[in-house]
Amino acid sequence: MNRLSDKINLAKLSLLSLAVLAIAGCGFQLRGSYAVPPQMQFICFDNGGEYQLGKLLKQRLIHSKVSLIDDPASCVSLEIVSTKTERQVLSLFPNAQVAEYELNYMVEYSVQNPGEEMPRFYSAQVVRDYQDDPEAVLAKSKEMKLLLTELRRQAAEQIVMQLASLDNR
Repeated sequence: MNRLSDKINLAKLSLLSLAVLAIAGCGFQLRGSYAVPPQMQFICFDNGGEYQLGKLLKQRLIHSKVSLIDDPASCVSLEIVSTKTERQVLSLFPNAQVAEYELNYMVEYSVQNPGEEMPRFYSAQVVRDYQDDPEAVLAKSKEMKLLLTELRRQAAEQIVMQLASLDNR
């Protein structure tokens, strides 16, 4: 009986090893783990006064194995140029109060390689809908702050994803 369980354990281990090799062989990466081009392994980052987005973007860059340094002459410069949040009405209640909004969070940023005279400009945009309840103003205020944090996190992830694809442009 002991030999049978050893064979079953060996078979399970073999299948698990085979599955790991198949996943690794197909180029699978965990979500949020983007391989930036070799020339972007060292980045000089300027958050442009956008501290919350800058903090999230730094975390995403470090997670993608980018070293943040302070020597603009020898590294790629990444600068957040501007951010903009727009809120548009999507629907109304029968009494003409707003029922649903669309939040649009836009980030414009620049990338400049060492030796280039002019930076290249790019943008990231995240859009979310949310429902409004005029009776729960305090709760909706807190929800709006959480939603803006989530929009910034997604914009930071989108920027790193775009940086990872710059090698192909």
